[in-house]
Amino acid sequence: MHRFWAAILVLGVALGVGCGSARAQTGIYAMFSGGFVGSSVAPNATQPSYSQFGGTFGLYSTLLPLGPLRLGMDGRYIIESSGGSTPYGNQLQSGLFGPRLALFTHLLPFSPYVQLEIGGAGTNYGHFPSRSTSFAYQAQFGVDDTLFPHLDARVEYGTGTIGSDIGGNRERMQQISGGLVFRFF
Repeated sequence: MHRFWAAILVLGVALGVGCGSARAQTGIYAMFSGGFVGSSVAPNATQPSYSQFGGTFGLYSTLLPLGPLRLGMDGRYIIESSGGSTPYGNQLQSGLFGPRLALFTHLLPFSPYVQLEIGGAGTNYGHFPSRSTSFAYQAQFGVDDTLFPHLDARVEYGTGTIGSDIGGNRERMQQISGGLVFRFF
């Protein structure tokens, strides 16, 4: 596992050094998000599904422009909950980080992107007073549409998995989000 993180660090530094003359685009974003943690993808699933709502906050940077493609990195924090369905409410918090590939061309009025991220997620599965934390991964697919210079509207769908420490099950994690992106450059 340490080799994996070392490879990610080396890749990030190499991409950052390799684009010294290219202008990086950096942005921060805030989105309203609705999430769903589904029943387990393991055959002996006993955990129910639940939904929650909250926010997704993050930062992205384009490190390497390749013609109309923009290769970069994205990091995000997701916090979602709902209060009515159980005594403890449905809670989900996660931090994810990974590569981002966007298409930017003046022929389209919007910029589609895909991200593949890994990190950690904590959830109480709607039944426990505290959250269990485990490995998580997610792929996000979205579109940024420029409203004003340096301000974009964003719509995104993400799907992935939380590796649970409850019986070794894996739970499906999905989000639908919409919000604003402020681009610095």
